[in-house]
Amino acid sequence: MKRVPLGQILLEGGTIDGRQLRAGLDWQKRWGGRIGSALVHLGMVQETDLVRALGRQFEIPVIDLAGCHVKAEVLLLVPHRILETRNVLPLELLQECRRGPLLVATSDPLDMAGLDEVAFASGKQVRPVLAAKSQLATAIARHLAGGHPEALELGPEPVGEMDLVQPLRTERFWN
Repeated sequence: MKRVPLGQILLEGGTIDGRQLRAGLDWQKRWGGRIGSALVHLGMVQETDLVRALGRQFEIPVIDLAGCHVKAEVLLLVPHRILETRNVLPLELLQECRRGPLLVATSDPLDMAGLDEVAFASGKQVRPVLAAKSQLATAIARHLAGGHPEALELGPEPVGEMDLVQPLRTERFWN
């Protein structure tokens, strides 16, 4: 089945008009990137409207992460490094079968490598849901800050010279 272009979805939904679509396409042609990012950058589309349109285009559910709280055991399924580098957030482990699926919020429905990395690291099947990029970044920062101790509590650094743990042995071999 052929995917309907994002610009057409936004146009048919009344989010933008033909002139705005042409301006977005011109900007995309000149600077590269995706049409949705171009329209958001130009201020013609709100990020939430773009996410809803992407959800329609890819037939993926859309989630609002504003008041979302993820259980600690779900966060532990995926290394925090992956969450930060791939910009994904595991939300819930469904019990449809032994391997999940794991609901994962993403802002990029085309990042299959990122979703595969989450699946490999967690050992679960992954089911993506779309979220606004700004909400996702905020939610990741909020959940990772709550799950990490800030730093180990260590005493202050010694000011003077330090004693060696073992004294140096100087052995000389003479022939």
